[in-house]
Amino acid sequence: MIELGESSTSSFLDNLKVGVVIPAAGSGQRMEGKPKQFLQLAGQPVLKHVLNLFLSYSWVKDLVVALPQKQFEEQPSWLNQDSKVQWVVGGATRRDSVWSAIQALSEDLDLVIVHDGARPLTSKKTIFDCVKVASEGLGAVAGTRVVDTLKATDKNNQVLKTLDRSDVWRAQTPQVFPYDVLFGAYHKAIQNDWIAGDDSIIVERAGGQVKMVECSLLNFKITFPPDLDLAEAVLACSKS
Repeated sequence: MIELGESSTSSFLDNLKVGVVIPAAGSGQRMEGKPKQFLQLAGQPVLKHVLNLFLSYSWVKDLVVALPQKQFEEQPSWLNQDSKVQWVVGGATRRDSVWSAIQALSEDLDLVIVHDGARPLTSKKTIFDCVKVASEGLGAVAGTRVVDTLKATDKNNQVLKTLDRSDVWRAQTPQVFPYDVLFGAYHKAIQNDWIAGDDSIIVERAGGQVKMVECSLLNFKITFPPDLDLAEAVLACSKS
């Protein structure tokens, strides 16, 4: 059996107020034009699996999902099954979607978790480990160390040099930050029109400190059609 990860709950979590932001407004350009977060995975939409990762925790007080315009106007019934869940319309970029969701959170939160709407296999241990780091005042980013050899090339794919991979990571989600740190960083990003692929880049640029948290290789994001097949296989094995 493949273990997706369990972690005992530490007592310090009982004193935390945590919000969750899920950017899920993508159009699915790399999934043959199908929004991957709404595709079926083991009998449920991918996004429903992601919501289930967080809804069982008593210390999660708010959960805000940034949706495409169509799904915001015609919300699927399964999005209305928990009073913690709120919805906002996503923006043109991930940055804009996350900012819209952050503004809908309660202002008395200690931490905010940002997690991709198409990353359904995240373990409880990874979530717990990231929350623990963030509770100490740092940003926490789940990720895996790069193990492949890295090559830098020119525009014609001619190899220019081999890069040192010893301190290189693949940044994933969850990414967890103190509420004030994330809100302040995003406010600066919007004011100055910073372009960034994830939240940690914005926090780093605003002067915040970020620490990588190693997670399982199963913490992949469903991006291309074969990823959905792999996720199905992982879930099937976990139940066997």
